[in-house]
Order: sequence, then C-alpha cells, then structure tokens
Amino acid sequence: MDTFGIGEVARRVGVRASTVRYYEARGLIEPFGRTGGKRVYGREAVERMALINFAKEVGFSLAEIRKLLAGFPLDTPAGMRWSELAAAKLIELDAMSQRIAVMRAALERISRCGCRDLDQCARGIAAKTC
Repeated sequence: MDTFGIGEVARRVGVRASTVRYYEARGLIEPFGRTGGKRVYGREAVERMALINFAKEVGFSLAEIRKLLAGFPLDTPAGMRWSELAAAKLIELDAMSQRIAVMRAALERISRCGCRDLDQCARGIAAKTC
C-alpha cells in the first residue's frame, strides 16, 4: 500500500499541511499509521481530502461534511447522503438568492440618491421613500 507523509497529502490535494492536521483533529480523516514517528496516510485519506475540498467548494460547512461522512447509517448509499444534504443546501441558496435580490435593488436605489445630506436620507429611509 502506498503511504504519504502529511506534506505529500497536502500537495496532492492542494492544501496546507495544517489543513490536513486540522481535518484529522476533527475526525474527518485518519492517518494510516506512523513511520519514524511521523504520521503517514493512505490513498483513502488523499481521496477523502479531495471529497472534503469538493464539498467545501460547493458550500458545505464542516458540520455538514461531518454529517455526510459519519451522520448516516453505514449502509446509506452516497447518493442518498448527497441528496439529503443538497436539498437542504438548495433551500439555503434560494433564501440567499432572495436576500441578494433585495440587497441589489436597495443598492441600485441608493446609487441614484439625490438627497442633500444623510439626515435627508435617514428621513427618506425611515419613511420608505428613499
């Protein structure tokens, strides 16, 4: 079996060694063992790190990733795990999209502000006319 030092795992996945240690401390990956007093990792750890990075890139938190990895019965297929988490994340994204639309509209409105000073803006904002 191929084993890799922490630096090699980090290089293969494109993260810092401290990230590998962090994920290990959080129980998301495990070393294969130790050689010469140093941690070594198997290919599974490299693949698990790649999966974790993918999940982070698409917006999952570490808590959600932990649920993906260990929050289901062991015989739960990967697709079912992803599906449950993705459904919740899509609801979050819809809410974020709505918030972004409201923010965009407000920013566009205030970019056309014709108020003389901030006090006038405050009155307009309070009256919802600005």
